[in-house]
Amino acid sequence: MRLHTRKLNKLNRSQAIIATGLLPLALLKTAGPAGAQRRSSDRQNAGKKSGPSETSAGVLKAVGTVGLILVRNAGDPVDHGPRPRGSGVVVRKDGVVVTNLHVIAQDASSIVYEELFFSLPDAGMAAQSTRRRYRLKPVLIKKEYDLALLRVISGSDGEPIPAPDGLPSIELGDSREVRLLDKLIIIGFPQGGGTSVTVNEGIVEGKDIIGNWIKTSARLIHGNSGGAAVDSVGRLIGIPTRVVIDKALIRKDGRAARDSGSAYEAAAIGFLRPAHLVQSMLDSLEPAAESIGSQGPDVVARPEKRPEARPAPPVPDDVGVTVRGLVKAADDQHPIAGARVGLLPLGASDVTAGNLVAWGGTNADGRFELNKHATPGRYTIKVRAFGYQDFVGDVSIGQEALVILLRRSP
Repeated sequence: MRLHTRKLNKLNRSQAIIATGLLPLALLKTAGPAGAQRRSSDRQNAGKKSGPSETSAGVLKAVGTVGLILVRNAGDPVDHGPRPRGSGVVVRKDGVVVTNLHVIAQDASSIVYEELFFSLPDAGMAAQSTRRRYRLKPVLIKKEYDLALLRVISGSDGEPIPAPDGLPSIELGDSREVRLLDKLIIIGFPQGGGTSVTVNEGIVEGKDIIGNWIKTSARLIHGNSGGAAVDSVGRLIGIPTRVVIDKALIRKDGRAARDSGSAYEAAAIGFLRPAHLVQSMLDSLEPAAESIGSQGPDVVARPEKRPEARPAPPVPDDVGVTVRGLVKAADDQHPIAGARVGLLPLGASDVTAGNLVAWGGTNADGRFELNKHATPGRYTIKVRAFGYQDFVGDVSIGQEALVILLRRSP
């Protein structure tokens, strides 16, 4: 995985006091009998163990929802397994996971890796166990926010997906209500930390409402991208996405340029995508439209709530035909994997819950077969693939396979 910029962030002493809530010991001393009685009570309870507080219990629960994202392409060496790229968070019990787009996209591009995996930690620690590893598919991508929703489709060996209540999911907090100096806890799988989950604390340093960012002093390093930033009770507040550092403070030898005796190596600010953006994306995954998301990103459309919309009537197998085809790039005829294909009544342009006749997605060879039979005749077909312009056109459905050409996005 890669964050947008390398960074190291160590608070100076005054910041550390704010971030951890430490105060001078003198302010904690209480004079008089009440203070003595309290100190006596503290001594009596010093040896007693207490269970986890409500705060720590909530954070530990959140830890169990954050997993390791792993990727692989079909052409990778067979003896090399999926490689770690970053973190992801289960945001819905039926297996919807949020992460950053740059976690699942190949370096310096928006092309998603051919195979995506999600590994949940065992007992909140190691996450490389294949026992809790699942295959993922993209269902919605927001490139402008560097966010992606993915769905668990099966176990790594093809076993059925977990039951609707089989995956722990995080509770979403109200990211619009966070305030300066609020405490945040970052949960993820930093590359330098191995394959076990790692947590660290920080505070809210600022908010960029126009740019949709929350700024934090918490340490973000490679692998944290796509993980969780939670509040003190474990509710999701943001997704760690990028870091900005003051390069003027860094010399090639790693020491601070302006003050060689400084205790820090670099000044850095971590940037989080607020959780309300994730909630907005989840709201668009209404059940009727969610099924459109077969194998490619960013084609899940919210159903139009029109009173006249009616589900398309089923077509008997002995009357309809199987709709098959091939999706290729118009410029070089290269097959396009992960495209989404929707068959609509003739003349329709938008996919809705009421007019979707059949749907499907292309495999690695660019070929598709829609999920339902269709009566032979004229239809409108809509095809969408990441990095290409949408195709909407009229086609004749019969026994012959369709060939759809997509033009690359400008």
